[in-house]
Amino acid sequence: MKEQIDVLARLARLRNNKVQEMLGRVNYQQGLCQRYRNNIAGLTRLCTITAPMTTPLQRDNQQKYKATLHKMLELQRRELTLAEENLARIQSELLAAMRGEKVISHVLEAKMAQWQQALAQQEQKIQDGLAAQTWWRAQGV
Repeated sequence: MKEQIDVLARLARLRNNKVQEMLGRVNYQQGLCQRYRNNIAGLTRLCTITAPMTTPLQRDNQQKYKATLHKMLELQRRELTLAEENLARIQSELLAAMRGEKVISHVLEAKMAQWQQALAQQEQKIQDGLAAQTWWRAQGV
């Protein structure tokens, strides 16, 4: 039983490492999503800024500048959507890993309790044997 407990403990450590890795990936992906949101907010603010245009060249430059900003804004929105989908997938994987870790920890705890009970029974048998020897010796006197 001790070997089973050792194997289960190693498996529990592996599962815990996987959960920790997944937590790191979730945190990274959340940071990535936040960066995309910040980029979108910044680009949106840039799109609202207007400057006085006195020449046709300035108006043309302004128009091209805003068109480029809108393209970048759309790209950031698409990237944000992909990042959020990836985050949702990673979070579901994390939940599955956490459930697996919990199952292993419950099995490990049950095996440990079983082993402790077996040790206690073995100890009780030894105590009973010693008590019986003592009683028999006392009867022989």
